[in-house]
Amino acid sequence: MGGLFFRDFDFGIGDGLLHRRRQLHPLALPAACTRTDLAGAPLARILSSSLALTPGTRLGVYEVAAQIGEGGMGQVYRATDTRLKRQVAIKILPPSVAADSDRLARFQREAEVLASLNHPNIAGIYGLEESDGVSALVMELVDGEDLSQRIARGAMPIDEALPIAKQIADALEAAHEQGIIHRDLKPANVKVKPDGTVKVLDFGLAKAMDVGPGGANGPGGLSMSPTLSMHATQAGIILGTAAYMAPEQARGKTVDKRADIWAFGVVLFEMLTGSQPFPGEDLSHVLARVIERDPDWSALPPALSPTLGTYLRRCLVKDPRERIRDIGDVRLALTGAFETASPTSTTPESPIPIPVPAWRSQLPWANAAAALAAAAVLMLWAPWRETAPLRVTRATLTFSGPAALTLNDSGHDIALSPDGTHLFYVGNNSTQLFVRGLDALEPIAIASVGGGGMRDPFVSPDGQWVGFVNGNTLSLQKVAITGGAPTTIAQADSVVRGASWAADDTIIFATLKADTGLLRVSARGGPIDVLTRPDREHGEADHLWPEVLPGGRAVVFTITSQTGGLDTAKVVVRDLRTGAQTILVRGGSDAHYVPSGHLVYIAAGALRAIPFDLDRLETHGSARSMLPLISATAAGAGGFAVANDGTLVYVDQPGGVAVNARTLVWVDRVGKEEAIAAPPRAYNQPRLSPDGTRVAVWSNDQTSDIWIWDLKRKTLNPLTLDPAEDQHPLWTPDGQRIIFSSNRGGVFNLWWQAADGTGEAEQLTKNSDGGEFASGVTPDGTTAVFFKNTGTTTGRDLLRLALDGTRRVTPLLQTMFDEREGVVSPDGRWLAFQSSMAGSTEIYVRPFPNVSGGQWRVSTAGGSRPLWARSGNELFYLGVDGSLMQVSVDAKGAAWNHRAPIKLFEQRYFVGGNSGRSYDVSPDGQRFLMLKAPGTETSTASPALILVQHWDTELKRLVPTK
Repeated sequence: MGGLFFRDFDFGIGDGLLHRRRQLHPLALPAACTRTDLAGAPLARILSSSLALTPGTRLGVYEVAAQIGEGGMGQVYRATDTRLKRQVAIKILPPSVAADSDRLARFQREAEVLASLNHPNIAGIYGLEESDGVSALVMELVDGEDLSQRIARGAMPIDEALPIAKQIADALEAAHEQGIIHRDLKPANVKVKPDGTVKVLDFGLAKAMDVGPGGANGPGGLSMSPTLSMHATQAGIILGTAAYMAPEQARGKTVDKRADIWAFGVVLFEMLTGSQPFPGEDLSHVLARVIERDPDWSALPPALSPTLGTYLRRCLVKDPRERIRDIGDVRLALTGAFETASPTSTTPESPIPIPVPAWRSQLPWANAAAALAAAAVLMLWAPWRETAPLRVTRATLTFSGPAALTLNDSGHDIALSPDGTHLFYVGNNSTQLFVRGLDALEPIAIASVGGGGMRDPFVSPDGQWVGFVNGNTLSLQKVAITGGAPTTIAQADSVVRGASWAADDTIIFATLKADTGLLRVSARGGPIDVLTRPDREHGEADHLWPEVLPGGRAVVFTITSQTGGLDTAKVVVRDLRTGAQTILVRGGSDAHYVPSGHLVYIAAGALRAIPFDLDRLETHGSARSMLPLISATAAGAGGFAVANDGTLVYVDQPGGVAVNARTLVWVDRVGKEEAIAAPPRAYNQPRLSPDGTRVAVWSNDQTSDIWIWDLKRKTLNPLTLDPAEDQHPLWTPDGQRIIFSSNRGGVFNLWWQAADGTGEAEQLTKNSDGGEFASGVTPDGTTAVFFKNTGTTTGRDLLRLALDGTRRVTPLLQTMFDEREGVVSPDGRWLAFQSSMAGSTEIYVRPFPNVSGGQWRVSTAGGSRPLWARSGNELFYLGVDGSLMQVSVDAKGAAWNHRAPIKLFEQRYFVGGNSGRSYDVSPDGQRFLMLKAPGTETSTASPALILVQHWDTELKRLVPTK
């Protein structure tokens, strides 16, 4: 059989696979048809044929990479947004069916419905694009497997199923609150990303709920529109996939949000049991079971709580009038909110018990009398009563699983909304931003970045937006507190160290660039203005951690010194109208204003407070320690946040032990752990010496020095003792020297020092813009590979430094994407590195030193921080969830070959921020040097936060302002 064929798939929103119609169709090509013939053709004409768009085709600002599906609703492509440098999915309605008014209306409705849904668990829409007569829906591209693929491997454990189910419920609740129902919820329409985030896909078949006569459910409304997803696309057929349709939907009746609740129950049942509750051999058989039969409830796991079992049964009640009416109630049940309220005698078959408040049992006149009496007492008492001071309350907040708090050691990890109602924090190994309303039980992920680059959240004055730093792209971004696709505000030219949102809708932020201090940009984007410049002639190093004061008249910030570390740092206030600067505190950093009339800041490891006159912009009186031990980074960022209502939140340090204290451990290939006797410190970036006898490790505390642990002698000695920050250690192949990054010259350049600590450190590079971090050395020891932001691309680039007397720096790999963590193979022929070119951070390999000789992607679902085994036959890297991944390599001559990645062991160890490898491998390749927080068995044991409400009351009492 000759000729070309294409495979027909049904796809939904995003790149989620829905029904997989595996059919081969002949593709007839004109005899004279060539790529040249199509190159200049309008898109509409190309699509009107049976040909798919070819890679490189442009649709507006979107460049097609590959087709990922085709079905009755149009073709789906993976594409690159060339303007914002991100990967998207575009769904195209072919011109051959554009004349179908019903199809066209469905396509338009798909865009309108998705555009109104802005939630972290709903695949978002970026816009509609029209070009050359072609309409395309531009959507969020969601990686990961869909839930049907996971269920196909068998029933899911309860502790795996419930977090996924809760996120699905969150998505449905958000849609229902906007009057939108899905009507086609099923496992294939649920994507589970590698980091555990759930995305509900394909709201394109959703409809607005009944809005009265003539509304969505009125005559001619949406209820009788669209299609059965068992490959029928003609109008008038019952909508939805049969196995997940509610009985009323199967009968062709009008449906509301209770149909989604039914479908949710079916999906949850299937997750917990691995089987469908209404199986059947064909469509009629399935529909009959949905309408007439009950699920096999005995298939549910015995460990499922009776209360949750009751809620699941109530999701699958056939009469919608008796079914649970609000998916929010199911979401609460999934969190265990009703466990203590349900009587132990409740059986799974019994109705959900609803406690009746005592007052409802009283007669109406009795209630009225009591209310009148209470009002009379208040009227008599109120004029003479004194206002009681608000009571200070403290509570511990803990988070676990993907929502675990991450301390990234380089900036702020927490923030509060100005009114103190919402807590924002960095979690999931610095890949996600979470929000938790202080009146809510659980946090919600509202933004994600790959590669562990999430840092420094800061909130808009109205509390509706939260900004953050994307450390991967060195950019400021913002997202609505309800979640959605982040928007880039500004592209920085160096590492960002703090940002603050002013009332005039501008943002003041700081970077580590040598010749600039504080910068200002509109929250809507635009040009960046320089506000301050460090006075290097008088010893200033950087201007960091800005906070705009109320009214926007002034900003407080920290000035660090070229010598003396944080002990010589100063808190300064700058009048933004006059440019006048005044030193407020010496020996302090990271100051924040509290409306009680205080300035709070970090000094000598403590949280201190001093009275501050906002009108005169000056401190007065004496400072006092409020918390004797507070988490702080080497650059002086404090682990705390304060709100205008006097709320304080800070990172707990139980027993006076630093929360970022970690130990070194060996872990073998099956996950068996062996402790190393080095005392706990804020270790990061451990590096084994070539002979495997010593470990160079950065201690990221307020000293920020490099230490050497001798594995045989069991001794820990400092390699560097200067007041600057020294990090990113790297052994030379002969074990005689250690290359590292240091800002002792004012910016981060490359230095090296004899590994035995003798002699003076020597500066290797002297670039004024700094931000240079070494990641690899060639086997012959002649060249170091490092990464930095060169200012010519959108991210970091790889460069090489000659380690001979010339100290010559030359470009190695510079692209429009972010490349870092370059490591050369033991035979010197291959370069492994991580890059953002695929939209997510992935591991790639290129020939070395001729990096233009080819490229191979090694990781399949995200990865960072590659490392070669000493044999050169294996490559390791960290998965997006922090798991250690292994890739077998068979590279002979100029040919590169590798096998699929496999997981060696789960993420139980500290993985660091978005820069610097947090592990190493033994010379024999059988053990891995990992970092572990003391006293915790898994990384899901997140650091806790202490929430103090009405803390300003305590401030006023202990630190009087008059």
